[in-house]
Amino acid sequence: MQNPITFSPLFNAKPNPEPKVAMFFVYLVLGLSLGVFGASIWFSSYAKGVFLQRRPTFEKQREKIQDEIRKLELEENALTDVDRVRSLIKELGLVEPTIRTLELHDR
Repeated sequence: MQNPITFSPLFNAKPNPEPKVAMFFVYLVLGLSLGVFGASIWFSSYAKGVFLQRRPTFEKQREKIQDEIRKLELEENALTDVDRVRSLIKELGLVEPTIRTLELHDR
């Protein structure tokens, strides 16, 4: 009787060297992926540290700019106040528009 193990082509075939090369590329890609992952963690922690160091400066600049914006808004409100505009109209001798003058202007 024949032994199936000795005559089977699965057991008599020589091992294929290609899987070793393929596994090398798998390990290479895995190593590169881990390297990129580690670099991204390092970079994000470094960027956070830089941000925390410079945050007080950013806060001061932000507050200064917001104060300037508030001052400009107050100045704008003072310049465009209805009473001020009416007093300028009277000083210049202009006629204040009324409903009747607006109707005549629209014709």
